[in-house]
Amino acid sequence: MIFVNVTPIALDAAPTQERPIAARLPRRPTLGVRLTISVAVSVAAVLATVTVVAITIANIQVDADVRETARVTAVALADEIELHDEPISPDALVPLLRRFMAAATDLDSINVFHIENGVPVLLATTSAIDRPQSDLVASAIKTGEPTWSSSPTLATVAVPVRRGDRISGAVSVAISLAGLDRIGRVAGIGALVAGLVAIAAITLVIYVLARRIILGPYESILQQRDAAARAQQLAAVGQTMANVAHQIGTPLNLVSGHVQLLQQEVADPALKRRLTIVEEQVDRVTTAVRDLLQRARPHAEPRPVNLASVLSRLSEAMRLRFGAIGVSIVTRIPSDLSSIVADETQLELALLNLLANAADAMPRGGTVILAAHRTAEGVRIVVSDTGVGIAPEMLPQIFEPWVTTKPAGSGTGLGLSIARDVITRAGGTIAVSSTPGTGTVFTIDLPARPR
Repeated sequence: MIFVNVTPIALDAAPTQERPIAARLPRRPTLGVRLTISVAVSVAAVLATVTVVAITIANIQVDADVRETARVTAVALADEIELHDEPISPDALVPLLRRFMAAATDLDSINVFHIENGVPVLLATTSAIDRPQSDLVASAIKTGEPTWSSSPTLATVAVPVRRGDRISGAVSVAISLAGLDRIGRVAGIGALVAGLVAIAAITLVIYVLARRIILGPYESILQQRDAAARAQQLAAVGQTMANVAHQIGTPLNLVSGHVQLLQQEVADPALKRRLTIVEEQVDRVTTAVRDLLQRARPHAEPRPVNLASVLSRLSEAMRLRFGAIGVSIVTRIPSDLSSIVADETQLELALLNLLANAADAMPRGGTVILAAHRTAEGVRIVVSDTGVGIAPEMLPQIFEPWVTTKPAGSGTGLGLSIARDVITRAGGTIAVSSTPGTGTVFTIDLPARPR
């Protein structure tokens, strides 16, 4: 009896122990979570790489700038001493050295030497700490060229001082490098914090977008249109960079040319040296401006564009946005439009800007008409609205940079300028007509793709 009663209990216990074991199996992450993690890891790797490279380049540039400050100071002080017919007394040198020290806060010390019996002797100094520099100064006097000496915390340059055809002494300038490590640490901490915030923000955005893509493709189209609007802002920044580079580059070329002419006309070695310093600094600025202009230029290659598809995509993307502000959009886009050759992304952004401007011109609602038809030369696109219109005196300058009809803080004045440049690069033209209080019409003519 006892055996019979125990056996069923043992049989029932076995399946009871199996159930909790099966419940502990790990669940596979959802597609949205896997996509978010993958993007977050990729973004973190890219940000880390870019940050390390940027900090390294910044440290190299700061080190070069610091050393350049020391060299320019030494050369300028040597020239100042050379301009005096008689040797300068130590008492007269001290105020001069203090002025140079005040002009560059990173300088550690300035020393002036003169030659006695062929040996450099310290004449004046701004440092209370005895730092022998005889070997460095002697090397500069021997070679007649600037000579450098460096340590982990200090960089020193010695420049010879000339009296006519002979070297009468030298100037040494020491500059501290201790601040570079501090700058690097601060930049590293700031980059780490910014990177973590950016990764968190981007991860959250990607997760939200992934959920929306799963819930419905129509929401993804809206997100892509918003991304296109942000890309337009980046294009405006590029246009600004190009305008600034052009405005700075022209005067710099004139300055450089006049400096070269002066170098040919001046015989005084000290003045020639100063002109050389001016030319070197102008060349540095010119190089920076050239790099700025190069980065501002668009690099995309024009390709065949199905214009009907672009216009239809734009109208569908803007329809919901317009409806939220009481603006309706009417499209008249035939399917047999001629293909054109252009940068499709830039062209889409230009047309998007025209549609956005039309909506902004109708704060109380209205109608935007997006129409297109074939012409003998190619395609004509017409964007018209029933908004407030443009004042007649502004129409001749409406495509110029920084010209805007919007209130201060509501527009950059670069959108139409960028649109004109994009259409011009595609071989087309853009024109505007407007009646205040009635509306505005933009007409774009683009050549057909060569057969």
